[in-house]
Formats: sequence, C-alpha cells, structure tokens
Amino acid sequence: MLITHKIEKTHFSESEAIIIDYILRVGEDIKNMSINMIAKETYTSAPLLIRIAKKLGFSGWSEFKEAYLKELEYLYNSNDIDASIPFVVSDDFMTIAHHISQLQIETIQDTMKLLDHDQLYYAMRLLRDCEEIDLYGVSDKILYAQQFAQQMCFIHKNVHVCSLPADAKMLAAMSHSKHCAILISYSGETDFILRIAKILKKKQTPIIAITCIADNDLSQLADVTLRMSSREMLHTKIGDFATSQSVKCILDIIYGCVFSLDYKNNLNEKIKIAKEIDDRVSGFEYIDEE
Repeated sequence: MLITHKIEKTHFSESEAIIIDYILRVGEDIKNMSINMIAKETYTSAPLLIRIAKKLGFSGWSEFKEAYLKELEYLYNSNDIDASIPFVVSDDFMTIAHHISQLQIETIQDTMKLLDHDQLYYAMRLLRDCEEIDLYGVSDKILYAQQFAQQMCFIHKNVHVCSLPADAKMLAAMSHSKHCAILISYSGETDFILRIAKILKKKQTPIIAITCIADNDLSQLADVTLRMSSREMLHTKIGDFATSQSVKCILDIIYGCVFSLDYKNNLNEKIKIAKEIDDRVSGFEYIDEE
C-alpha cells in the first residue's frame, strides 16, 4: 500500500496526528529537515516521530523518510492526466475521449519505467522452468488474467485462473515447487491474496507479484515483483482505467517474453491452431488473409 494510503488507514494519537498533518503539508520539504527540526516545528518530540514510523511498518524515522520522499518523487512526476479523475463534469465527449486515451498512453509509459530488468528476467526463468502456472486475482483484473491464460494455452502453457476464495485456497493447497504462482493485487494488502501467498510459501511455490510501487506485504512474500502504475487512488476514482491498463500491459509483456523463449515453434503452432479454429472473415481486404 502506498504510504499516503497507509496513513489514512492508521490510527494516530492527537500528538501524532499533528506530526502527520505537518508532514503531509510540507511534503518534499522534509528532505532537508532533521528529526529534531520536525519535532521543534510541531512542538512534539523526536521519539514520537520514531513511533509514527514504526506504527507505519518502518524500522525507524530514516527508513520512513526515504520511502516517503521516493513515493512523492514518483507521484509528482509530470503527467498530464489525473489517473483517478481523468475528466470532470464540464468536459465534452471528445475531451473525455482524449483524456482517457492519453491516460492509457501515460499508464503504459509509467509501467515501462517501473519495469525492472533483473526482476523480469528472473520471472521468465521461473515461468520457463515450471510445470504449471496458477494466477490469483480479484475484481476486473481476472478478465485480463483469463485473456492471458487463453493466449498461453496456444503455446501449450497451462494457466489456472482463480478468483473465488474457496477454489483458490484449494489450488494453493495442492501447489508445489514445480508450480509458479502469479498474484495480482494493486494495494498488495488484500487479505484474500495474502492468505494465498502464505499458503504458497509453505508449499515452496515461487511467487510472482504484480502490485504497486509500495514495499507492501505481498512484495515481501514474493520471489519476484513486477510493479504496476501506482497513480490511482484506492477508492476516490471514476474507474480502474490506469490499474487495468497497467495489469494488461504487464501480462502481455509476460506472454510475449514466454513466447520468445521458443519463438519459431510457438509462432508456427499459434498460426496452425488459429487457422483450424478461427473461421472469421473480413470485408477489409488488407486484414483478410484469404
């Protein structure tokens, strides 16, 4: 979960709340402020700041400060469209169309900036060596998971998609080290997903997490973490435009990379199967292969 979201869900004493309000108000200006300076500005004490950091899951103030500034740097990076509220009441239809399409472009660019070379290669190694792939997620992300599973099926990779808690727990309980699990959670704190992750850890199943930029519980349990665009609020938003686009982008990248591991055979097999099962024709001569 992003630190700002975690702050919203944490209970603070009256004195702690004064410090939190100050930190949120000054933002990046705390970069050059010591713990004693902040305590002086808020008429509190340094130990209280350390207690806040630990309450938020950090070892101390320095770790919290570093993570908070890193998050602000990411969130303040120039983007034209608000991921949570991409259009307003006064916008006409074409303005709305432009803003949503621009948001999708920015989301893909953001997703690529967050893509780590080493993490992607490690994920490919896990997927290459496993016998079965199990994918767990919630809400609309399951739709993209099902599309991913269908594409992987064309190249003879078995992907089991689980969204119902009972089915997912059963699948996780039956998992083992030759499986590889992909867990999707924007916050990385979804109870259902974390319960599954803990079961998979006991079964020694490698875990690939697709989650936000925060150092959340899911990323700590995972063997590999692929970060999705993290500019969308959890609740205050018009729709899941950015997170959905980012998840689809990451799953498409995973499919493309797995496909490339045996490119010629996979391409031949994909075309062969498509010709056997797809009877579509088009009035547009350019795309009609006949």
